[in-house]
Amino acid sequence: MKKLLLILFVIGGLVSGCSRDDDKPVIPQEAEVTLFDKNIEPIAYINYVDDDLTIYMWDGTPVAYLEELGLIYHFNGQFLGWYMNGVIYDKEGCAVAAKKGVVRGEINMNETYESVIKGVKHIKPIPHVHSLKPKTPSFRDEWSETSLTDFFLPQ
Repeated sequence: MKKLLLILFVIGGLVSGCSRDDDKPVIPQEAEVTLFDKNIEPIAYINYVDDDLTIYMWDGTPVAYLEELGLIYHFNGQFLGWYMNGVIYDKEGCAVAAKKGVVRGEINMNETYESVIKGVKHIKPIPHVHSLKPKTPSFRDEWSETSLTDFFLPQ
C-alpha cells in the first residue's frame, strides 16, 4: 500500500511539473513589492500577480504598469520612468521610490515604515497605446525633487 501511494505521489509530481507555461514570466517570491518614498513611507506597490505588473498607490488606485526592461507607463500611455534594481527612476535618472533593503548613495531603505493599512485595489483602466520612451539617462543614486505621488500624475 505504501509503495502504491509513493508511486502515485511521484507520478503526480511529474505530471504537475510538466506544463506548457514555460514562456510565462517567473513571479518573484513576493506577490507585491512595496515602494517607499524618500521619507521612507509606503506610498505605492507593484503587484506581480497581474499580467501587466500593475503599480498601485497605497490607497488601491492603479496608476501605472511595468513593461519589459523595467519601463513604467501611465495607463494613458505616457512614459513615466524606469524600475531598475528595486528603484523607480524619473526621466532625469533620479530616484523617486525604492523597495525595502536598497542602500545606495542617498537611498537608504533599511529601516522602513509599513504600519499604514493598504486600501482595497480599484479596478484598473485599460492601457492606451504608449508613447516612445526618451533616451535612457545615467541613473543616479540620489533623490528626485519630484515626489512619488506627483511622479504618477498624468501630464
